[in-house]
Amino acid sequence: MSLLDTIAPPRGPNRTRYGLIFFAKTSFFVGVALYGVFVLVSFFLFDSDRELEVIPATRVESEVFAPVMEFLDDRTVGAYADPDTKLHCGTEFADAEFKAEYLNRGSWRVNAFYNRVRYYWRVDDVTLAVTRDPWIKTNNPTIQC
Repeated sequence: MSLLDTIAPPRGPNRTRYGLIFFAKTSFFVGVALYGVFVLVSFFLFDSDRELEVIPATRVESEVFAPVMEFLDDRTVGAYADPDTKLHCGTEFADAEFKAEYLNRGSWRVNAFYNRVRYYWRVDDVTLAVTRDPWIKTNNPTIQC
């Protein structure tokens, strides 16, 4: 008795094994085997660590804070519960303590803590272009500075 007879014995009036069940079982077992080969090949191919080149910073922390303050001075947003009441971002963050960290890929992440929420901004190291970093994940009310 062969393995093929065990998996799909001949049935039916013509005693043929090539029916729907045979093709379903065959495709299942071939799929499982191909998945195992894929896992083994990808494990051996992508096992080595890759190092990203570090782009050195051309600025220092103190140079990065000025563009963020200019960015905040230019923004006026609605208040938490009342969008008709306008808040000036520069005034709201005037007393906040800013911290900056270089991200090794050519940008700085500047953050400040305001009213139980830490806000983040990205500053490009070369152009000093500031964008709001949408990294905030909180249930507390926030302002869109």
